[in-house]
Amino acid sequence: MIAADEYPRYIQYLRTRPEFIDFSDEEMNILMNNMKVKDFHKGQELFDQTDERSRFYFVVSGLVRAERTDESDEFTFYTYIKQNLAFPYRGMFTDQYYPYTARAMTDIEIIYFPMATFEHLLQKNTDSIVKVVQEMGSIISESEDQIQRMVTSSAKQRVIQALKIFEINLGEPLRCGRSYMPYPITVKELATMSGTTRETAGQIVKQLAAQKLLSYEHKEFRFEKAFFKDDLA
Repeated sequence: MIAADEYPRYIQYLRTRPEFIDFSDEEMNILMNNMKVKDFHKGQELFDQTDERSRFYFVVSGLVRAERTDESDEFTFYTYIKQNLAFPYRGMFTDQYYPYTARAMTDIEIIYFPMATFEHLLQKNTDSIVKVVQEMGSIISESEDQIQRMVTSSAKQRVIQALKIFEINLGEPLRCGRSYMPYPITVKELATMSGTTRETAGQIVKQLAAQKLLSYEHKEFRFEKAFFKDDLA
């Protein structure tokens, strides 16, 4: 746990983020008096889908995976939350339980507040709640797009689409239309995301690398411009 005398610099950092930029000094002081800053190791669970929705989180550094299982336990939906993003937005003001399980994909540093405190401040701040509603809309749109991309019987296409989703959500630009993912993504993680075996995902990555569409070294993906063509097969 980070010492409380370090909290002012975290508050100054949060002031630069859209969710917090419209809060007054008084409101930010309320958050500071109720916040915690904590490090989690890779693989640690922050909360389970069945836990009480008691905290609002902000990722200072690292990567978080959200895993949502449907009522039949037959389908699991995965999304990834990178640094400088907050969660969970789903269920705000309405739900009793978290909408998914959150797990550290890397070592992470997290700021969190009581959900009730954050929601109370939002209700009094119109500008902030508008930004939160916009963020919720963006998340819904991205989730719908992800589902549409992954609805295919072709294992190769699922792997390709999973890679494109990773790049859209986590990628950083390079020169000449290329990009890379600054977070380590294992072939096993790619297989989980695409609903294939590790062997199948690994073979497809090798095929794409042989076609010079991407490179994969030390768990880091780099994508060539040609990888983003819509007719990639």
